[in-house]
Amino acid sequence: METLTINENGVSAQLDTQEALITRLTELETKSQEMQESIRYAGSLQQSMLPNERVIQNVFHEAFVLFQPKDVVSGDFYWIFQHHDDVYFAVGDCTGHGVPGALINVAGSTLLRQIIRLEGVSDPAQIMRILDDELISLFNDNLTEGARYDGMDIVFCKFNLRQKTGSFCGAGRPLVLIREGELVEFKKGRDAIGYYSNSEKEFETVRFSLQEGDQFYLFTDGYTDQFGGENVKKFNRQRFRNLLLSLDGFPFGKQKKELELSFNNWKGSQEQVDDVCVMVVRI
Repeated sequence: METLTINENGVSAQLDTQEALITRLTELETKSQEMQESIRYAGSLQQSMLPNERVIQNVFHEAFVLFQPKDVVSGDFYWIFQHHDDVYFAVGDCTGHGVPGALINVAGSTLLRQIIRLEGVSDPAQIMRILDDELISLFNDNLTEGARYDGMDIVFCKFNLRQKTGSFCGAGRPLVLIREGELVEFKKGRDAIGYYSNSEKEFETVRFSLQEGDQFYLFTDGYTDQFGGENVKKFNRQRFRNLLLSLDGFPFGKQKKELELSFNNWKGSQEQVDDVCVMVVRI
């Protein structure tokens, strides 16, 4: 019976290969750890840029935010800014999620403040037009053919709590009001912000009065698009509206817990498909 032998040179070559593989794996693990640490730090920076929930609660009679990113950093954002007697607030859903979405939402939230404070624009539709122009210029003007066009869907509100007047512009996202047990949905606009379009975009300001006890819901599509349930379907908009109506009259702390519980129960073992952001305020 023949015996397979390896000479000293063969053993040395095998050892060199093993050492090279171990060195390469160690380098890859180190780079992966560094990347994860960078992403976690980016997530903490994004959280610090988002308004504290107490800031929103100090403006309105009651308020809360359900914010549940798919990844460490989020393409969704919520925003609030007081200027003179007006309070401006919004929820946005930027292209994608994770780091790319976070970069766009940082740009969008920064531009909103500048448009209102520095340019003196106060009408929601006009603010959306300027934001659209700025984001297209910032991200899309120099893209080559076939490149991805970036932007956001956003529900943008302006309220004057002293005069009890409100206005809204939906750029791809609706606004929901629950008043005296009835649900009213202000429809989303046709056009979103920042995506390149060959046709002229239309943004409309919808005006309404405010009443004590009004509850307004601003949300991205991450909640309604989540797959789950017994038949692994989307949560969908109708089920979401029914859920909001069922929570009418609950204290806001309870509403937030129930919204979070309903989402997680529906998701079950399914992967979260998108960032989730729901902002609720009561007059």
